[in-house]
Amino acid sequence: EDLVFENCLKSVEESKKLVIADFSPRNFERLETFKEIAEKTSRQLVVTAKDAYMLEAMRRVDGVERLKDVKVYKELKDVRDKWERKIRNELKDNLIDPVNISKNPENYILCFSFYDLKHLLDIKPDNGAYIYSSSEAFDEEQDFDFIRLHNWLDRFNFEIYGFKMELIGGRLKPLFVKGYHASGHVSKDDLKWLIETIDPDTIIPVHTSNPEWFVENFKKVEVVKEGKSIEI
Repeated sequence: EDLVFENCLKSVEESKKLVIADFSPRNFERLETFKEIAEKTSRQLVVTAKDAYMLEAMRRVDGVERLKDVKVYKELKDVRDKWERKIRNELKDNLIDPVNISKNPENYILCFSFYDLKHLLDIKPDNGAYIYSSSEAFDEEQDFDFIRLHNWLDRFNFEIYGFKMELIGGRLKPLFVKGYHASGHVSKDDLKWLIETIDPDTIIPVHTSNPEWFVENFKKVEVVKEGKSIEI
């Protein structure tokens, strides 16, 4: 996470325009990382109403105030759900609309995902920096999402950090740049090294869509079928 902080801080410092940081606010450590980056670069961090609602709900559970010094994006739309009206009323002093952001875009870091980029049509930035600080794509459908994401960013002349698009095998695929995300997942090579180092008596694959990989690469693998149990 320290390396993520250093790389993301450098990317924000290099930009004199709007910055978008794409990460999950449920990653509380990453949220704190970008709050510190915002403070060091004299910017304000802005989250969506949906993320603010989730962070406020978490505060009521664990008592941790995560929205301190954070602005909430005031989306332009006519019809709002009950939860959105509620959070906008509770955090009305923290709201900021696209008009104010567009006046001084260099003062903000927007916590937007791919599905929030539609708001750029209201903010109308002429360029900026986009930092991808989240998990890598793991299937073909997510590859397509990154192609669409890249097209959006290209439309608004954003400098991209954290991934790039390359033509591989006749089609565009995202390649992810190390140092912008500290994943909780592990590569196949690292996982194989870990298992061989530990040398377990039994391997039970869980939280994986490919248990066959373990069967093909290791002995003493127990694959638990759905609805069944195994005694350890």
